This record gives sequence, structure tokens and C-alpha cells, in this order.
Amino acid sequence: MTAPRRVLGADGCRSGWVTVSLVDGTVRTVEVVTELAEALAGPVYDAVAVDMPIGLVDGPRDADRAARSLLPGRASSVFSAPPRTVTDEVRRGSVTTHAVATARADEVAGAGISMQTWRLLPAIIEVDALVAAGHDLHEVHPELAYALLAGDAVPRKRSWAGITTRRALLERHGVTLPDRFPGDELAAPDDVVDAAVCAWVADAIAGAGDVLRVPEPPTQHDRDRPIVITARVPPAPTPGPRRRARASR
Repeated sequence: MTAPRRVLGADGCRSGWVTVSLVDGTVRTVEVVTELAEALAGPVYDAVAVDMPIGLVDGPRDADRAARSLLPGRASSVFSAPPRTVTDEVRRGSVTTHAVATARADEVAGAGISMQTWRLLPAIIEVDALVAAGHDLHEVHPELAYALLAGDAVPRKRSWAGITTRRALLERHGVTLPDRFPGDELAAPDDVVDAAVCAWVADAIAGAGDVLRVPEPPTQHDRDRPIVITARVPPAPTPGPRRRARASR
């Protein structure tokens, strides 16, 4: 018998991480964990995809630039990853404030870091440490994943239309999220749908579909690992039965 295909998608939330696991393309669990390592300590997954930068350099990342080029009108949703130097200094505790971090970023990379990036630094450092420890994590940008699913940009994710559109796109491809799950009050709705689309991309990485990596081929590396953002190419729609034309009388 073929072993079931197990994958995990994760997105940062205010309480840590919201994770969605799929088994053979079907949602198995939706959970909120304090640290991503908690989720990785469970079943062995064939692929794990996260909505967080993986791979850092002291300057702009070509992966971010490539993702923006595929999101006309929504390029701003791809925030710039922090420089490697600044991230390491925050991890060591030698940089402890946004003001100092943005000054150091400007010094080493020619541009400061946004407050959004500063707030995400603990999660970025957490993922960076897991990768350094040998976990094979894949970076996904949900806005790019959903744009490919829809064939166009989708409504903003914090709007009602944004949530309903994303759930409908996921359900169309077999990913049906539960209305309730343990700890659901600890994660925002947009975090849940973003974790779900990360899981859907992870399923393709595990062999269930075709993937798109940007840039391809990779142009930057960090710790001998290519820096790319992975998305999934939606399957072509199945054509309906052809109707036989009526003969004219």
C-alpha cells in the first residue's frame, strides 16, 4: 500500500502559529501552537510550507522582487525581508529596538526595515533556526498562491469578500476548512486561510501537483540553500462534455 501523503502549512498569528495539515489533500487538523517546533514534533510530513521569509541576505531579495512582478496592483503585499546581519544581531540581543534595527539595516543594506518587518522578526528568527537545525521548510507567499488560484488578484484578505473568496478557492480544490477548531479564537481568519493555502502548496511540493518557484533559476543563496518563493500551478479545468450540434431542418 502507498503511504498517505502528509503535509503541513503554517502562518504566524498573534498567539504563535496556526497550522493546517492535509492527508492526501484533505484537511486533517487545524491547530494553534505557540512555537512552530511543536507542530513539527508530531507526524513526519512530506513537505512543510510557511508564510515567512526563508533565506536572508544583506540587501533586497530577488525572490521578493520576482513575487511582486507577478502581483500587479498588490506588489506591496510582499514586504521586504530583513537583512541577514540585522536578524542575527537581534537574535544575539545586540539590537533590541526598531530604531536601532532600521539604522543598522540602512547601514548594511541601504534601506531601513518597516515596523511590520520588525514585529515579524521573532517568527523569522524562529523559522531561520529551524532551517539551520535541518528542517526542510519551504517559503510560500499566500497572496501569490491565491492570485494563481484565482487567475487574478483576490479581494483584500481582511475583508469579508477576501475571506469568503479564499475559502471558496480552497474548497474548489478539495481543501475544506472547519467552521470551528480548538483554539480558533487565538488566530485571525486571514491567518487560517493563509496557513491553508500554504498546506495546499506543500501538497504539490510533496508530489500532488506542479509547482512554480520564483525566481527560477534561483539567483541568491543563504547557507548553501537557494532563496525562492514556491507557489502551486492550479490544474487546468476539466472540459465539460461537448454538445452535439442540432441538425438544421
